[in-house]
Amino acid sequence: MRIKEIGKKFKEFDYKKLLNTKAFLIVGCITLVGIAILVNTLVSGGAEDVLNNESGKILGNSVLVDNNTSADDVIADENEQGDFFAASAINRQNTRDDALEVLQQIAENPDALPDAKEDALLDIAAIVDDMNAESNIETLIKAKGFAECVAVISGENCSVIVQSDGLLANELTQILEIIYDQAGIVPDNVTVIEK
Repeated sequence: MRIKEIGKKFKEFDYKKLLNTKAFLIVGCITLVGIAILVNTLVSGGAEDVLNNESGKILGNSVLVDNNTSADDVIADENEQGDFFAASAINRQNTRDDALEVLQQIAENPDALPDAKEDALLDIAAIVDDMNAESNIETLIKAKGFAECVAVISGENCSVIVQSDGLLANELTQILEIIYDQAGIVPDNVTVIEK
């Protein structure tokens, strides 16, 4: 008898109210952003593997290189690095566009709760602020002499990938200062990766 009552309650439950709750919308947005990041990571052909291989470098260590490097090899390497930075920027933008689209749909949904709309608008503003800070960081780091740079801000953390043959201590300090000035992110929450 108890099981039939539970089944009846499930049938009578108003699911529209559940779908319009603030918690459901927030969890849905976070899930969609997570899925978008996962898809972009998988589609990019394992960009994380490239980052992991490059992050094994230690500042100040010498690396033995082959003197038989041809001009064609140098040009090919420069093209690969340019492609990497371009692909990273495109992946970052695609992920942000997906998140902004979801948040915009929530903000424009007439059935959404006012709190959910307000939260969506605040999240949109935060993403736009992060995008502006990333753009400023990249521009200022390039102004310091780096050919390529991609910055990604996620909450209170920032990852920066710079094209470099070996960061000097003063260059690292300059990068950390730029990030702090533009985004207010402390050096402990910054990851700088050489490419």
